[in-house]
Amino acid sequence: MAQKKAGEVEAFLSRPDFSFPVILLYGPDPGLVSERSDKIAAQSGVDPDDPFAAVRLSADDLEKDVGRLYDEARTMSLFGGKRLIRVRGAGAGKALAEAVATLAEEKLEGAVLIVEAGDLKKSAALRTSVERSRFAMALPCYQDEGRALDQMIDEEFTASGLTIDRSARDELRSRLGANRLASRGEIRKLCLYALGATGVVEEDVRAVVGDVSADTLEETIDATASGEVRRLPHLVDRLVTAGTATFQLHQALLRYFQQLQAMREMVERGGEPIGRVVERRRPHFRRRHAMEVALAAWPLERIGATLRRIEADILASRKESSLALTITRRTLLDVAVEAARLKARRS
Repeated sequence: MAQKKAGEVEAFLSRPDFSFPVILLYGPDPGLVSERSDKIAAQSGVDPDDPFAAVRLSADDLEKDVGRLYDEARTMSLFGGKRLIRVRGAGAGKALAEAVATLAEEKLEGAVLIVEAGDLKKSAALRTSVERSRFAMALPCYQDEGRALDQMIDEEFTASGLTIDRSARDELRSRLGANRLASRGEIRKLCLYALGATGVVEEDVRAVVGDVSADTLEETIDATASGEVRRLPHLVDRLVTAGTATFQLHQALLRYFQQLQAMREMVERGGEPIGRVVERRRPHFRRRHAMEVALAAWPLERIGATLRRIEADILASRKESSLALTITRRTLLDVAVEAARLKARRS
């Protein structure tokens, strides 16, 4: 079968074998998948800025009109040479999987087809169609761990002519890894900050590199529970772009409403003021106002119903992993809309 193990992918990337003209990259880190796709594209011999030779397609669009993929893959370049077709956002789409399987058996002579997908199960149609095809290659891409993350740090620091001491490296590694592209961007930002110095120390890392995913996750949960509907899509997009898994959003929302339930019981059944209840939790000063707004808006019975809704959506997202992001977005938006309605009733 035409596939590589995770540890073999870097070797393939150093010298891509285009006798496999159809290449599938998949994994939970969209940044890592995209970065590796860029490396293969750069060695394909096709100018990515040439509109006659290179084309980018969306998997969602191809599910509606898969014929376009056949047309692009089988069309000869206007001025000779190979054509480069890149498909992004692939998942459980049946039409795309079937098209890729057909094209992989043809051994495309005039084109290279690169397909970028999310974390595909072993039984996923797209993955199995590539792994079983004669002229296609499947490349699993997993999140940065240990050696791979250190390698990326070394690459950027060497290019910048900087050194980094052990404690600073440990601190930097603890703040990276959620998304390959986001991690590399943070390292480059740190190198730019230290430009002119001989090396980077721990204080530099703490001053420049922030744990953006954690901060945005808390901000997203606060916006959801307090009914900030308009801010929500942007916050969710930031998390998705940073590589935050959907289950982290669901779990964070579940924990928040469990906490909110206990706090609301103190208000309704214990007669305690909202401000005092919130103070006992000692939230970060940036989260305090949102927590007070949520605690004032949500009655106990609605919190219970929302907890049951969140649990049901978590189960649904696990059963239908290809729809996990859609389900999570819907959960957050519906809860935020409900919070906004509850606030409006109190005002």
